[in-house]
Amino acid sequence: MADHHGLSASNLSTILNALASIDQRLHRIEGALLHHPTSPHSSAPIPGPAAPPANPAAAAAASGLNPANDPAAIDHVALTPLEAPPQGYTIASRATMQAELDQWTIPRGYSMRIAGAKVQGKKKVRWVCYRGGETRHHRAPIDESIIRQAKAEGRRKPTTERASKKCGCMFKFELVETEKGSDLWVLHYPNAANKVHNHAPSDETSDPRARKLPPYMAAEVDQWLREGRQVSKIQDDLKARGFTNVLNTDLYNRKRVLSKSSA
Repeated sequence: MADHHGLSASNLSTILNALASIDQRLHRIEGALLHHPTSPHSSAPIPGPAAPPANPAAAAAASGLNPANDPAAIDHVALTPLEAPPQGYTIASRATMQAELDQWTIPRGYSMRIAGAKVQGKKKVRWVCYRGGETRHHRAPIDESIIRQAKAEGRRKPTTERASKKCGCMFKFELVETEKGSDLWVLHYPNAANKVHNHAPSDETSDPRARKLPPYMAAEVDQWLREGRQVSKIQDDLKARGFTNVLNTDLYNRKRVLSKSSA
């Protein structure tokens, strides 16, 4: 049923939710500017560190934040492992979609990957848990020459020892544009069965997205690899800067990619 402006009740509700989310973000930015003046001549006293609230979730709610719909606010509440983003969760743009989802999912022990998209009309992007799908079985090599060739070329040797991370997890959702061309997205679950994982929280070293470096650090690592710095030294430097989840395997793989591109 549409009102006199031609909008259905569901469309009006979606627009109001999006406006509320934007208003919350603007309120947070305004509060940050008021509490952290940038002018060197400001005479306002600099507040000391505040004591952590006894109930972070209640404090966030009292301040007007909605951590359930704002990835920037997740540090203010206790994280629940494998917690699902709520129905109606909003994403600011397609360009930041993966990064915004990672902010929510990775601290909770999982990550998401794209499984498909609808690009005509009002767009839709389908996401599944990175452990979704059937377990892949790695076939053993036919003879020893395959292993020798892989070693000579610097590739990982074919093996049956690697266990697939896929375990048939059915957790998935869709991100749908609120309006055609709006680039504002709302999360929707196909049904209740898709809101639950069938596995425990993943260790961050076993999730490739959790080991992904930010762009500025990845560019510096690429430069170190081009200069021929040892992988063990690079990993020590990364750990010293707080990037403790990067594996030697990740660095060797990146080194091979850079070698191929330069060749």
